[in-house]
Amino acid sequence: MPPRPLSQWPYGKYGVVLATEEHSAGEILDTAQQAETAGLGFAFVSDHFHPWNSQQGHSSNLWPLLGALAVRTTKMGLVSAVTCPLFRIHPTALAQSGCTMHHLSAGRFILGLGTGEFLNEGVVGRSWPGYQERLERLEEVVSLMRALLNGDEVTRRGKFYRIEKATLYDSVPDLPLFFAASGCRTAGSAGALSDGLICMGSREELVLAFDGASPSRKPKISQLSVCWAEDHEEAVLTAHRLFPEVALPGVLFSQLGTPCEYEEAARSVTPADVEASIVCGPEPEPFLREIRGCLEAGFDAVALHQIGPDQSGFLEFWNTSLRPALPV
Repeated sequence: MPPRPLSQWPYGKYGVVLATEEHSAGEILDTAQQAETAGLGFAFVSDHFHPWNSQQGHSSNLWPLLGALAVRTTKMGLVSAVTCPLFRIHPTALAQSGCTMHHLSAGRFILGLGTGEFLNEGVVGRSWPGYQERLERLEEVVSLMRALLNGDEVTRRGKFYRIEKATLYDSVPDLPLFFAASGCRTAGSAGALSDGLICMGSREELVLAFDGASPSRKPKISQLSVCWAEDHEEAVLTAHRLFPEVALPGVLFSQLGTPCEYEEAARSVTPADVEASIVCGPEPEPFLREIRGCLEAGFDAVALHQIGPDQSGFLEFWNTSLRPALPV
């Protein structure tokens, strides 16, 4: 069944990342309300069983948190960014959860999907397949979910998943399904099968791969990790302490299995490596340059991930120094 077109992104150009691996559920709810007041139009909410490292120290369950966010916010788009539907959650349960979120949020929910990380999926005790199988699984899941979202009784025996006489009574045929991609092959699959693209950074080649495989105009959203602080060195050290993994090769993010393994892999990462990988500090212009770069690469919107505890300070910085200098 072909994806439903969502030709225009309805939640503005700028959003916030609510990182469940870095903050408690209560902190995330407070940040979401502050972000909405500050004019940020949507939230990416991460889906982790484990944090990337023990310094981050949190791992709230995504689904009750999304339900609370639906109640505590009024206008923001809410995006799971991203849920891996391959092992920890079955397509039937995921489709039901997505439909419930649609109704709780009055239609503000978008289900972001991806091929996942061993860090979060390995907890179910299954062997971790290679990229090719994970992509095939994701493509099969999307086919199953589209059938379920129509509200019909579904029985399927696919290569990887089975469904027996399942019917969603609160079905949402038009629930948007977005794909996360870090490479051109996944971006091409996203263009063909999903309703939108989620990426990290200003990856113009992924925009081209997605658009080239898409039969119609669809939204493309990028995420930028940053670390604002009033002092440049403080920002660099905060990012290095809490998320040195930003300087690791991207391929490792699907392979390592525990926070301890990530900590070991990041042991050689220096503050200078982190500083070279993301924008840190108090000056607006580097932030503005990165955000504009994403928009110029063809993305419709950018979700800003402030690393560290000072979410309120960053939102004040956004409101006073970034928002007035950016296109609406």
